[in-house]
This record gives sequence, structure tokens and C-alpha cells, in this order.
Amino acid sequence: MNLLGIDTSTRSTVLGLQLGSELVDRTSPEVDTHSREILPSIESLVREAGIGVGDLDAIVFGQGPGSFTGLRIAVGVVQGLGYGLGIPVVPVSSMACIAQSFTTVTNPPLVFVGLTARLEEVYYGAYKFEEHIAVPVIPEGVVDVSELPQLPVGDWLGCGNAMPGLSTKIQEATGVSFKSISAETVPSIRNLLSLGSFKLGRGESVSAMRATPVYLREQVASRPDKR
Repeated sequence: MNLLGIDTSTRSTVLGLQLGSELVDRTSPEVDTHSREILPSIESLVREAGIGVGDLDAIVFGQGPGSFTGLRIAVGVVQGLGYGLGIPVVPVSSMACIAQSFTTVTNPPLVFVGLTARLEEVYYGAYKFEEHIAVPVIPEGVVDVSELPQLPVGDWLGCGNAMPGLSTKIQEATGVSFKSISAETVPSIRNLLSLGSFKLGRGESVSAMRATPVYLREQVASRPDKR
């Protein structure tokens, strides 16, 4: 199975290929030119791997949350390539990819991911591991830190760029205490493709033109108390 992975939800361009059991990582950190660089980077990646785009079986992409512009760029590329090649695409939560990095820990813990939105609002997700795959404990969302949902008792780790400044308030709101805290915010291509391969095997791919980003902020705008 040949999979192309793309995530531009942050300033980094997370890009790579899974060729059977081989992983090719061409992630570029701190890139401000996603729109200009992404297609040439994909072309170069495929050429260096010794295959053609026609050899791809599916495309895995990070659907957010994250940068509005970055997400639109990734979705546009995925739609164009997927439709042109007639192959399925697999949407993956960018926050689940961050949580997935803890699957290598012995007895993987419960993981809370908190990313800064605006003021004291945070994008949040909470995950457990089933067969070494991060799966949601609660639906992902975005709220003021004081409105975070309660989390079940367990051994929790906290990660994301909301952690350094808001970890105390997050723990107070969720009712849990983090055993450790990490400021990690960039999904890795290995974790993106791991989750994508898992979802593809479960039949959770979509047609290219149904590839859409996830703007969790829309959930806030639609709530009666936020109008």
C-alpha cells in the first residue's frame, strides 16, 4: 500500500510517503510558503522515492484544527490530486496525530491535547489507546478553558501549546492532574500515516471532493449562548 501523507495545520509542512513498510519523511519545519512549496515538494518526494503519482493508493491528510489558510491549502491539494488520480482520501484529526506520538510509551497513558485558540479559548481533544491507536475519549471541540468538560479518572498526560500557560486552569476545569506536560504541537508524518492506514483499513476513507477541513470554531459560532 502506497500512501501520501500531508498536514499543513501548523507552520510546518508535514509531508511523507508510506511505501509498504518503508516510511519516507520530508517534513519541513517553520514554512510560511505552503501554497508555493507544497506541490513541488510532493513532486520531488514522489520522484525521489522512485514511483509516480499514479502508484499512490490513497492520500492521508490532517484535517485540523489549525491554521485556516494552511488547512485550505492542504484540502485543495488533496482534492485535486485525489480526484485526478481517482483514489480515496483519508481525513485524520491533527490533534489525534499529536496524541499518537505517545503510543511508543510502555503502557500508553490517556492523553489530553490542548492548543491555543484565542484569549483563553483552547482547542481540545482527549484520547486513549486501543491497539496502539489514539481514539477519542470525548468529542473534540473548542471552548473557554473554564468550560472544558470533565475527564474520567486515569493517568493523564497533557500536551500542546496551551500547556505552558494554561495547564493549571485546564487541570482545574477537567478535574484531572497531568503526570507530565509537553508543548508538542506538530503532528509527525509517521503518526499521521499510522492513523490514516488504520482508518483506511476500517473503510473510513472518503471521495476526494468530500475532503474537508475541520473548523472547530464553527461549533462555537453555532451555539445559542455564543450568538
